[in-house]
Amino acid sequence: MDVILIFFGIGVWFFFWGFMRLRRKRKIEDIPTSTVRSLAMGLVELIGTAKKKNVVISPLTKTECTFYRYTVERYHSSGRSGHWVTIAKGDSYATPLWLDDGTGKALIFLQGAELIMPVNFEFTTGFGVNLPANLEEFLRNNNIKYGTFFSSSKMRFREWHIFEGEKIYVMGTASASSVEVDLMETHKNKLIFRLEALKQDSKKMAEVDIDKDGKISTEEWDAAVKKTEQGLLEEELKAAPIQGQLDAVVSKGSSKEVFIISNYSQKDLVQNLTWQAVSGVFGGAALSILMLGILLSRFMRR
Repeated sequence: MDVILIFFGIGVWFFFWGFMRLRRKRKIEDIPTSTVRSLAMGLVELIGTAKKKNVVISPLTKTECTFYRYTVERYHSSGRSGHWVTIAKGDSYATPLWLDDGTGKALIFLQGAELIMPVNFEFTTGFGVNLPANLEEFLRNNNIKYGTFFSSSKMRFREWHIFEGEKIYVMGTASASSVEVDLMETHKNKLIFRLEALKQDSKKMAEVDIDKDGKISTEEWDAAVKKTEQGLLEEELKAAPIQGQLDAVVSKGSSKEVFIISNYSQKDLVQNLTWQAVSGVFGGAALSILMLGILLSRFMRR
């Protein structure tokens, strides 16, 4: 009975998730693509080339890129079934990237963005499969146990990238820029100063150590950087706008505003969301109806 109720709830969740994907698809179709040069303030859609000003290196594959996100999962078995549990994750949200569409350049602050991207790297452990040296190093540095050659425990490593020169799609909230200073360098220097101050404050560093094991893992430090960056961004967005050699800043607007970043083409992005909407709505409805039918049949037998 409990399993049936769980699957009924899953079906309902997928049904409403499908409608959310449908709204995303329609929003993308309804808003025309702008150029950076003719950008209006508010919710905008941009398509351009990703550029970096600071080197970003992904933790798992040591790949140079303009943005990365990663997850490390362990497979937990439960009888005949099982599921993946995330044990480590991180990203480079704290480092903005440029979007250049040939008419101008916009600075993209990634905090709060919904990322719709294909997986660039995936590795799953298994019996007789040797763990690459770079993944061994990551686990060792983050004090994550991964078993032995004969262990039946499975782990999955995944990483997503946006590369230099790659075409990206952005839908977010644009704000103006006019002061002749380099915003990226100013922002970077402020962030470095705050992080250095954080490292010197033992009480605050103790708060960064979430699991209280006396060590700051990569995941814990990424979370601290993200929190510090978010506070700095909020201050900068409230203050008088500062900018350098760029035409606009794009970030997340209000909590209800859409903020999407993708390295799919617009056509592929719409197709991807269409498939998700159809499978979510109809698949969720079918699963919920099936589970409801089973429940009703059991009650009728009593």
